[in-house]
Amino acid sequence: MEHIIDISYENVRLDRFLRKKYENTPLTEIFKGIRTGKIKVNGKKSKENYRLQLDDVVKVLLQGEQSEKNEFIKLSNKEIDELKSGIVYEDDRVVIFNKKPNMVMHKGSGHDYGISEMFKSYYKTDEFNFVNRIDKSTSGLVIGAKNLVVTRELAEEVREGNTEKKYYILVDGAVKKDKFTLKTYLKKEETKVVELNSYEAGAKESISYFKVIKKGNNKTILEGILETGRTHQLRVQLSNLKHPIVGDGKYGKGGKNMFLFSYYCEIPKYKIKIELPLPIEYENMLKK
Repeated sequence: MEHIIDISYENVRLDRFLRKKYENTPLTEIFKGIRTGKIKVNGKKSKENYRLQLDDVVKVLLQGEQSEKNEFIKLSNKEIDELKSGIVYEDDRVVIFNKKPNMVMHKGSGHDYGISEMFKSYYKTDEFNFVNRIDKSTSGLVIGAKNLVVTRELAEEVREGNTEKKYYILVDGAVKKDKFTLKTYLKKEETKVVELNSYEAGAKESISYFKVIKKGNNKTILEGILETGRTHQLRVQLSNLKHPIVGDGKYGKGGKNMFLFSYYCEIPKYKIKIELPLPIEYENMLKK
């Protein structure tokens, strides 16, 4: 049995994850499996206190029955139509979905389910996984894999930087430079991410590329490209540049929707390239 770690088990200890999944298996058998290599993470032996990371692959070769039953959520007709209308590309391996703002990717944080659980139910398979994720308030393209083999392949492509994503961003203020690069360090602190000019323990280098698409009187539409994919990277860097994203409630002035849209997705390995037009709402807000 193989398990792809999603956000529900991110940062959970390996032994606690296994105890949850294999309640009918004696604890001694689980620890023995870890010690002898019958349980591996990403093809390698691991320790029981290893903290699982997003997209880790846990392979279990034990006789015990998996205790957690795969019960799919019941989708309403409205939710099914919402999924169908949001699919911009689909084949037998991959789904590219155009997520609306304020849709959550996964269950948790007060949500019983997200679009990941909805797609598992839609396709009637627990092997469906999103290999990238965007914030709840961010809209645009996310990449879904229909089985574990494709999940592993795509997750590796994302980790190695072999995929490309571009964003349309509406920010406050008139941005002066037509093109610019932001190279800083980001560090998680409690409920926010802070930006640092130099490295310190726990910080990660963060690089973003920007160019101006259109200018208004007091707002600017940018294109943003990530070289690194840190939490809230574009949001924090632009806020500290004094050009916060319009509608960003955490790092800006807030609003009904945040104007950060993942419009471009390219996966060369699968010969997939999707580009969506600039939403009309961005043009309208630019004139205000």
